[in-house]
Amino acid sequence: MSTALITLLIAIAAVALFVLGLSITLIRKGHNIESDVGSNREMKKRGIECASAQIRREEAERLGNKSYLPAGCDGTCGSCGKQGECQ
Repeated sequence: MSTALITLLIAIAAVALFVLGLSITLIRKGHNIESDVGSNREMKKRGIECASAQIRREEAERLGNKSYLPAGCDGTCGSCGKQGECQ
């Protein structure tokens, strides 16, 4: 067998194992993995927030503003609808 074919088979097997692992996680938990910092329940319990939300809050505290969230935002990264702000 050629080296390229072996490499391709190894890559396909690695992707298949990754997809299988995600499928098992989805089946066992019953929902997708909460990987976004702004919407993860466990991180909210610990007081960890999205970096952009933290920056907005600290800037508002520095300026003395009570409301640091733009209209339509609830403090999570994806809620503002502003692309690139919560990267």
